Amino acid sequence: MWLTPRATQTIETGRKEGMALADTSIPSHVPEHLVRDVTLETLEGGDRDALRALSALHQCPDIIWAPQARMNVGGGWIVTRHALIRDALQDAETFSSKGTSGFSKLLGESWDLIPLEKDGDEHRKYRTLMNPIFSPKRIQAIDDGVRVTAERLLDDILAAGECEFVDDFARPFPVIVFLELFGLPIDEMQRFLAWEEGLLHGKTMEARITAAREIKDYMVDAIAARGTEPRDDLITLAVTSEIEGRQLSGEEVLGICYLLFVAGLDTVASSLGFHFRHLAEHPVQQQELRDHPQRIPDAIEELLRANPVVTTVRTVTKDTVFHGVAMQAGDRVVLPTGLAGRDEREFANPHDIDFGREANRHITFSSGPHRCIGSHLARREIKLAYELWLTKVPPFRVKEGETVVTHTSGVAGVDYLPLVWD
Repeated sequence: MWLTPRATQTIETGRKEGMALADTSIPSHVPEHLVRDVTLETLEGGDRDALRALSALHQCPDIIWAPQARMNVGGGWIVTRHALIRDALQDAETFSSKGTSGFSKLLGESWDLIPLEKDGDEHRKYRTLMNPIFSPKRIQAIDDGVRVTAERLLDDILAAGECEFVDDFARPFPVIVFLELFGLPIDEMQRFLAWEEGLLHGKTMEARITAAREIKDYMVDAIAARGTEPRDDLITLAVTSEIEGRQLSGEEVLGICYLLFVAGLDTVASSLGFHFRHLAEHPVQQQELRDHPQRIPDAIEELLRANPVVTTVRTVTKDTVFHGVAMQAGDRVVLPTGLAGRDEREFANPHDIDFGREANRHITFSSGPHRCIGSHLARREIKLAYELWLTKVPPFRVKEGETVVTHTSGVAGVDYLPLVWD
């Protein structure tokens, strides 16, 4: 990883297995002293400690240009500081979310994830429509069922005497919540897990396209079924909702359901992996929460602060100067919330986990108009996981002789976390 300027206007990047590379030429408006040969998916040390590896970019200027900022995205600005990332997230007029996920493009289509890929008044009206989806009343309605199912998941883990936390709990648990909200059978879990893995972590473009197609086809069928046989679930809510006096179109309903699938599965699983790795490696703090469960909410906020998993992308809508850097319309801007959470300018000793940290104004759930609509649900899922593990499982630790594996690509996360207990 080059953290010092490159004295060149073109950087050659090797072709990754099965993945077509985007243009890596450097536009003429990009100053040479801001160019860094950085690709977020391949940061040194990212396979061992993803967030610390990412924080190496704090050695760079506050805004840099990376010719291959992310795989298949090509060149873009990477903003490295909390205050600047927050400013960009809050300025949706200049930094647009339109078309930034690329999921429909995988299928050669152009429907938006709603409300993520909508801006301005359009975003506000869809956001207002979706607010009831995550109302405390609706979340409470499924809480008991989710708890029972999660306890069964944990009972199987206890019977085995050890676990690989990611596959055995972190990934299936949010799928359980998703299936409950969508009114889908729990026995669909393995299929959804496979699709999530293919879409977000597929090693080839073909794998990603296949997963994207299968998710879409499943959602289209489920949406059609709710049109003829309504139920008390989120798909029916989307199908029967109206906006500006009309029912939503098929593409609008699909955009809502697809977003909830993508956002609701990987982000919570990734967060749980980082949180439980920390607790496993820090037995004193784990015991503190066992002895004082009232401190769990503060612990969650601190671990959310230190382990943001989402890197979002925006497109510049007009020529502008952002914190002294001239950007042109069409430029991509990469905003890693992981850099915000580990920024020493915002948080003293940012790599240290302090459950008593004051003024913990993190932006792990984003900021501005696109702040995560499901943040309350995510916090509820994480809190329930803490409560269950700290009451049902004896003090746990990473299995001796094993190495935890992480990744920085897409949504940062933990790939392998073997846990044991006495």
